[in-house]
Amino acid sequence: IETDDETFWMLYLDGNGNEQWRKHVKGESRKREERLSDIKLNRDGSIILAGTSAEELGKENWKIVKLGDKQVNDLIEKYDIKIYPNPVTDYAYVEIGFDFKEADGMLYDMGGRQLQNLKTKNRVTKINTQALVQGAYLITIKTNDNKTANAKLIKK
Repeated sequence: IETDDETFWMLYLDGNGNEQWRKHVKGESRKREERLSDIKLNRDGSIILAGTSAEELGKENWKIVKLGDKQVNDLIEKYDIKIYPNPVTDYAYVEIGFDFKEADGMLYDMGGRQLQNLKTKNRVTKINTQALVQGAYLITIKTNDNKTANAKLIKK
């Protein structure tokens, strides 16, 4: 790293910590107050960087850079099921991350008792959790073509 260097390095590591790829973005102005504020890896494989550039602290200009990379598509973290908000107070949304026609969703307590059964054709389904006591629960999804996914739901 050189003095006043504003190069931002990005590394993508697999679940075992092995480097899959690295990229860097160089600033052009070589100012001292270059800051990377946020980075987002999009599902389409593009990367968005947001940051500020300033000649002196307090006089920042925002920069947003979008990078596209066909190779990144295979490296995007994929999910089978996503629950939000989690922890939940009243209602949770269960988002299924793969294609299906119909799915059964089951809500279990940690003792293995089934508390709710939902049928859905939607990628996102709303679940009423108002009657649940505070604690951890398991949501299991099983589709018409036998794909399954599980996720933990936390009730506040």
